[in-house]
Amino acid sequence: MGLTLIANGLLGLVLVIVALGAVGPLLTRATVAADSAGDSLAAAATALDQTATAFDGFGKSLDDARTSSAHASQLLNDASATSGQLADAMGINFLGAQPFLPISQSFRRNTDELKGVSADLSTLSEAINRNSGDITSVRDTVRTLRDRVQQLARDAAASPDAPRVGPELSILVYGLILWLGVLALLSVAGGLLLLRA
Repeated sequence: MGLTLIANGLLGLVLVIVALGAVGPLLTRATVAADSAGDSLAAAATALDQTATAFDGFGKSLDDARTSSAHASQLLNDASATSGQLADAMGINFLGAQPFLPISQSFRRNTDELKGVSADLSTLSEAINRNSGDITSVRDTVRTLRDRVQQLARDAAASPDAPRVGPELSILVYGLILWLGVLALLSVAGGLLLLRA
């Protein structure tokens, strides 16, 4: 029994020595990887924030385009009504003849064309309005993603105001190795005491 305890203790001490030699580089790599991942997350959050800002600008441009196209549609609709009135005025009958009939017909064609363009601009304005709503939805989604990525970066301790993960990890790993070393020494000591008894 004493020999078994001594063998167990010596094996434990050998493993502790091997662990002490190997754990330093592993801890360094783990710390660098964790901090690098956190830094990458922070950079991704910044990129998402810039994307959301770009969507703000794009959304404002779409709103301006919608307002302009709606205004142009209204102006063309008014011009169409005026052209129709001119067509009616040129269709006068003078002693059984209509001397301005070709001009009246031209105004009628213009009226129809103006109505068509006005309707197209109105449709365009409505489509831009829908797209503007979609842009707003995408922007809000990007902002939500940015907030989540920022939280992940904070959790990875990569933000400048947060502590690095290295010290806590080192204390934990070296503490466990020390504890195993103490147990191995106690096992050797217990085995020696049993052999003397």
